Amino acid sequence: MRFISVSSASLRGCRVRIGRRAGFTQAVTEMGDLILQTPASAAAARNRLLRWGVTIVPGPLPIHRRTVAAGTDFQFRVWQATRGIPSGQTRTYGELAQRIGCESAQAVGGALGANPLAILIPCHRIVSASGLGGFAWGLRRKQAWLAAERRGVA
Repeated sequence: MRFISVSSASLRGCRVRIGRRAGFTQAVTEMGDLILQTPASAAAARNRLLRWGVTIVPGPLPIHRRTVAAGTDFQFRVWQATRGIPSGQTRTYGELAQRIGCESAQAVGGALGANPLAILIPCHRIVSASGLGGFAWGLRRKQAWLAAERRGVA
């Protein structure tokens, strides 16, 4: 699946519908662009979308036709590198930073924390050198997703 990278500012004024699908809160534009998929609540997703300046409209989620990752060029580089990690495997923040030519594992962590597309950009596969590290949706979810991938059921 190819992602299209856009800045969140380019989504300003875009009309979006929010709903639940497959256990995730999703935001899909009226044109069918999936711009947000998160295990967070609809209220949390709504707040994030409002910060991006989108217009939230009522109605059912449209069919999603393509996936659009809203972020900076650096975030997009981190997310693309993360997508290259095979299911069930992990890399450290430092290894990922080194792979993309970045000197800061913390910067990589910040980019992963801004991931708008849970599971599609598998940031749960990035761990710290001394353990699991952080995860925007909770360490129990990170552990569960990694365990499911290792069992081949994800």
